Amino acid sequence: MHSRFKKSATLSAFGAAAALAASGLMVAPAAADDAPAPTVTVDQLAPQAFAIPGVVGVTTNGTDIFIKVDDSADGSGGMQANAKSADVTSQANALAAQFAGVKVVEGTIMQATSSNEVVGGAGIAMGYDENSAQGVCSVGFNAWSPEGKPAVLTAGHCVGDFTNVLTTAPSGDDASGGTQPSLMASLGTFGFSQFGMPGTQPIDPANPPSNVDIATDIAVIDNINPDLTLLPTVTKWGAEAAANDDLAADSVPVTSVAEAQIGEHLFRSGRTSGAYAGTVQERGVQLIGDDEGNAYPVYGFQVIADDTSLDFSQGGDSGGSVITDSGAAVGTVSGSPGPGQPGDETAWFADLPHALDVIRENAGDYQVMLDIAEPAITSATAERGGVFEGTAPANADVAISGDIEATVPADENGNFSFPAPDEVGSFDITLQATQGFNISDKVNETVKTSEIQVDAPAITSPGNESSSTSAVTEVTGTGTPGATVELQGDAEGTAKVNENGNWSIATELGFGAYTVGATQSVSGVTSEARWVSFQVVPGAPTLVTPQDGATLDEGQLTAVVGESPIAGADVKVVVEGADGVVARGSATVDGGSWMAELSDALVPGAYTVKATQSIDGVSSSSVSASFEVVAAAGGGGGEEPTEAPTAAPSETPGPGGLAPTGADTASVVAPFAGGAAVILLAGITLLVIRRVKSA
Repeated sequence: MHSRFKKSATLSAFGAAAALAASGLMVAPAAADDAPAPTVTVDQLAPQAFAIPGVVGVTTNGTDIFIKVDDSADGSGGMQANAKSADVTSQANALAAQFAGVKVVEGTIMQATSSNEVVGGAGIAMGYDENSAQGVCSVGFNAWSPEGKPAVLTAGHCVGDFTNVLTTAPSGDDASGGTQPSLMASLGTFGFSQFGMPGTQPIDPANPPSNVDIATDIAVIDNINPDLTLLPTVTKWGAEAAANDDLAADSVPVTSVAEAQIGEHLFRSGRTSGAYAGTVQERGVQLIGDDEGNAYPVYGFQVIADDTSLDFSQGGDSGGSVITDSGAAVGTVSGSPGPGQPGDETAWFADLPHALDVIRENAGDYQVMLDIAEPAITSATAERGGVFEGTAPANADVAISGDIEATVPADENGNFSFPAPDEVGSFDITLQATQGFNISDKVNETVKTSEIQVDAPAITSPGNESSSTSAVTEVTGTGTPGATVELQGDAEGTAKVNENGNWSIATELGFGAYTVGATQSVSGVTSEARWVSFQVVPGAPTLVTPQDGATLDEGQLTAVVGESPIAGADVKVVVEGADGVVARGSATVDGGSWMAELSDALVPGAYTVKATQSIDGVSSSSVSASFEVVAAAGGGGGEEPTEAPTAAPSETPGPGGLAPTGADTASVVAPFAGGAAVILLAGITLLVIRRVKSA
């Protein structure tokens, strides 16, 4: 249990079957029967002294006891701001005269930092008044109630029959060499508590519980004195900090709550022993005994001190903080074998996450007060209208104030971003993170914006320097989502870039050579243009005469005949022999067909005829056929064909109403039978043309 003591001159010893880790007795020295004046302890004298308005302290240097008085005009004394007594010094002297070794000295109310700050590991006292037994324990961790009000966690076995809890002056606690606790301020009142099984029940050997894993040793202190400031830190009990009653000056932050792992290094902090370090040895459930022979199960872990010559935990350390080297709150002091007992270099601690679960089931979601990290800016420059980026505790809310006002969430990895102003400049901001009820310190930052740099959009279709026989009906590309893309050059139109970064603008581009540019605009800034050049060309014309592989008599082929659906297209024909180009011809497509008369007669030999067509300044690819010219037998010509070639189809429009390209001509003029024609080719051609026109 906590350390207990009485105000009377004598105090009977506690009987204990098993010592509590934080349990101990603070026994007042017995009165001397034959002394001319009785002796007194600080504890015994303090209630009477503080009843005198103007008394500001009752302390001891180990030899004498001092009643400190403030007789200034606005002095006040005691634990309440009572009006100063007009004769504070004389009343104090009268009280001091009743006891041996008591002196009255000048003093003042302490204004040390920790006079209104409470940290983990600091001392607390319970039930302090003239008629009740007293006890001391230690603060475990400062916390938040489910409603976000300050609270304190300590050991459940500290509660006993007590209700009120007060803070003690570090300079008077055992950890700093004191011998009697010196009270400072009201802390609060006990709320939910559990020592052992639910309802603070010990183990019944005749009927042991099956769910012993729910046992713990935890208590909540609520109704915190509003004049106090609770800090998310644990004191290390530095000598100077304790002597100055400023435990916060030598403390480490509590940054998280975690389960202690076997082999993990940590330290515990309490008002009797100060701060000792050790290593986790075991985990499980341990029985903790009280001074009446009862044994209470506590789920937690055992730690062995780094210095095994130490009593790792002593009376009054109960409820004190247990924290890892990395700042994780893992437990509170529960029990030890007792000073001088075998194994006193070890102690047992209540597992904190488990204890919080027990509290949550019975009293609501109390949370340990954490010192959360301040937000940090990781990207302090951005284009105007862009975003700044930073880091903060995971899932925290980050409030930005100053020249920029915003509240944004950090994700599970602690990353956050917030919008940059839509103007160029430098901006001074303050950031603060909130995680649950925990609030970080504020941090000041300066962020800057620059003019937006907008890159030209990409054009993905049609490709640069590409050629197509199909009309171009849209221009597509990629850009900045949300930007406005505008075409220029040989095409017009605008479009928004979608969320996937794509855009498309409809157009109608038939035969011709084109150059098209595209720009994109973001927040009033327009990029340079991205340009592409491409062509829409006609398909190659169709060759009808001569056919590929044909054999013709010398003098029979005076013109090349073919088809094309592109009215008005200019057809160029070349005939190549062994010595290069030997004949040329040209024609204009009319009625779906064309005939190009050759510039020169062909002598016997092997030839290749090639034909291309052009319109609107663009030319098709070529079509070719190979044939052979042989000397005419008997000097005569070939036989007249028995049937004229089939007429070409009428001209039809291309897709989308654009000019047809000739890439997919469906009908073919019936070929001449090699060597069978007996009439002049010109006559046959005229017949073809006539048939086409009459169709």
